[in-house]
Amino acid sequence: MANATTRAGVDLAGIYREGGKFCAVYLDMSVDTSDPPGVKEERRTSVLDTLRKLGAPQDDLDAISDVLATSNTAPSPVCLYVLVKDGSIRCEEVLRGRVVGRESVTYGPLPDVSPLLRTHALDFTYLVVETSRDGGEARLFRAASLAAESEEQVQGRTDTLHKVKRGGDWRNDHFQNHAEEIWKQTQSQLAGTIDEIVRVHSPRFIVVAGDIRARQLLVDELSPGSRDIVTVEPTNTRAAGAKDDALVDRLDAEIARVLAADKQAVLDRLNLHDGRGDNLGDFNLGGIVQALAAAQVDTLILDSERLSERTLLAVDGEPWIAAAPEDTLGAPVIASVPAQLAMIRAALLTDARVVFTDSYSAPDQADRITLPQGAPVAAVLRWRTGPPVPGV
Repeated sequence: MANATTRAGVDLAGIYREGGKFCAVYLDMSVDTSDPPGVKEERRTSVLDTLRKLGAPQDDLDAISDVLATSNTAPSPVCLYVLVKDGSIRCEEVLRGRVVGRESVTYGPLPDVSPLLRTHALDFTYLVVETSRDGGEARLFRAASLAAESEEQVQGRTDTLHKVKRGGDWRNDHFQNHAEEIWKQTQSQLAGTIDEIVRVHSPRFIVVAGDIRARQLLVDELSPGSRDIVTVEPTNTRAAGAKDDALVDRLDAEIARVLAADKQAVLDRLNLHDGRGDNLGDFNLGGIVQALAAAQVDTLILDSERLSERTLLAVDGEPWIAAAPEDTLGAPVIASVPAQLAMIRAALLTDARVVFTDSYSAPDQADRITLPQGAPVAAVLRWRTGPPVPGV
């Protein structure tokens, strides 16, 4: 199941199945002062003091301390999620953007993995291409990551890149045509590299920047499939002294566009079922809790803010979640916990997809959507809750 495993390969449903107590730390690690070492040390001390008061064992404290002392999370804004059990680091992930909601430091049997699930909205790839007449590079990124996953470079011939005088004799025209042909060959090679990356990795979009003539030649050489997902940033980022600001803004805008489209697709699906009256969409908290208990939920959509005052029971075994003790089917209750945590746990344990209304669209931005009927939670179901509405 795609959304139950982090980029680091941690099985989130397995975390809840195995039991025991975990240290979970979710921190804003952005450095905005002139004293980064001092800031990091203050954070580390504060986290360890909190965990010690909560009863975390020394092995866990040592593991958390090592992570906070050595974690290199620049550039800002960025946050860090760490999960530790029995002195072993089970998950350590750097997440782009600032903290959504609030920072948390906890020790107990039900760690909050929502920060990791939020980044699954950003679990897609995109391609950044910067080109010039003598070559170019294509870097593949995952939207939730700060570093490129791969980089391919193409270097063309440079012996014909000198400036050709305009308005000259036939020799100049010949040299100009020859230079154009070399540039075209270089961009053709780069286009082939891009097409192969698209075939293997299926990026959601490609942003092309660089020399204007090189950009034109490159786009013309791309396959139709690659050309369909290209956005051109009209900035020569490979010129001497050029800055990347415009390119970064373009990338953030494209990431926001993809997320908005994905979320709208979920909402359209919800609205479709709501309008049909086919009982495959639910906007009632109590009904959704029952559906989670029955492993009936396909997609769970959560509004963290609207759910913030609600609590539910986390159950040790099926049905995993309950609104009242009499609904636990005899399974022991672990604790009364925030409703969002109980619902996330039940969703993961029943292979449901989890979506948030306020998950990241780009660093420092929130792409908040409003659920139909002003609901705090909604669900698309795997099978209907009852007979279809008559006449539908």
